[in-house]
Amino acid sequence: MADELDGAEIFQNWDQLIQDPQNSSVSPKEELDFDALMGSPEKGPDYWENLFQESNFGGMDLMGLSYYPITIHEEDFFKQYYSSKRDFIADLLANNVNDLRAASISEENIFYLSKGVLPANWTVHLKYPPLYGGRPEPDNMVLIQCQPFHELIHDFINQQILTGAGVGHPKTLYVPTPTGKVYIPEGAWTGSGGKKKADRSVMAGMTQSALQQLSTKTGGR
Repeated sequence: MADELDGAEIFQNWDQLIQDPQNSSVSPKEELDFDALMGSPEKGPDYWENLFQESNFGGMDLMGLSYYPITIHEEDFFKQYYSSKRDFIADLLANNVNDLRAASISEENIFYLSKGVLPANWTVHLKYPPLYGGRPEPDNMVLIQCQPFHELIHDFINQQILTGAGVGHPKTLYVPTPTGKVYIPEGAWTGSGGKKKADRSVMAGMTQSALQQLSTKTGGR
């Protein structure tokens, strides 16, 4: 079985995060209240790193990303995403077929992938979200299983952005980030890289300069 390569599922929790902050439904006061909540000792960097270490995120690093909205309209964002996704899949087929096999994707599904069809329970995920420097570019994409791993990433992020007041934009968002182009759970295969659980440290607060370099590298404006 296979699903059409529509990619909509990667935005199931990001629909409000690709808006211009000035058009956000969250008021400045609500954002201040959210920041105060995030600034409490139990919700600081150590809290999120400990939660990350205790969770099933083998083969991922925890990245601390500063709030840095990209300057692109939603319609243009999706157009660029779909175009980049085709390029990303083509690159996987040209250079990462062994990773696809190591992730237990069958030869039949690899064939259908060449026709633009994703295997069932797989999606193309943006490693860094749009409001935290993430561009819809191949360098920011990973092929990952929807269940459980893609859902686990979004559950982890939702704990930081969802409040009783709505969606908030913390100054630093801690994002579990797969290290390769195809996510292979730690222990399934060691050839794809990734750090052991004890070595996956937080990059707390990516600097503005580093974010600008990331944006430039991934096609930012």
